[in-house]
Amino acid sequence: MKHLKKKEISILKDRLNEVRNEILGDVRNTMNHRKDTGDDGIQDIADQAADSYFKQVLMDLGERERGRFKEVQDAFERMENGTYGICEETEDEIPFKRLIALPYARYTVEAQNEMERKRLR
Repeated sequence: MKHLKKKEISILKDRLNEVRNEILGDVRNTMNHRKDTGDDGIQDIADQAADSYFKQVLMDLGERERGRFKEVQDAFERMENGTYGICEETEDEIPFKRLIALPYARYTVEAQNEMERKRLR
């Protein structure tokens, strides 16, 4: 992530969160609200219910949304391990503009296009 500045990383984290929130809707807010209420005994029950609800929502997501959700989670992991913004095919830097448009991108546009061309052959 050396090519990305701290401000750019912050912007990209926000974009990833936006995408994740688009996918999950208000599930996180509902879960956080439930965790903020009640005493310890009730808290455990509320946490279990929220976790169960969250798992059900994930199961209800379509295959495409589940894939996007996983890509977002993987992008956060790449940020943690320092490989975010580096093309997995060429090891070139993925331009910031591409990451803004597709914050979970794994490949440069060129590498993505080449992989798709090979797939079509």
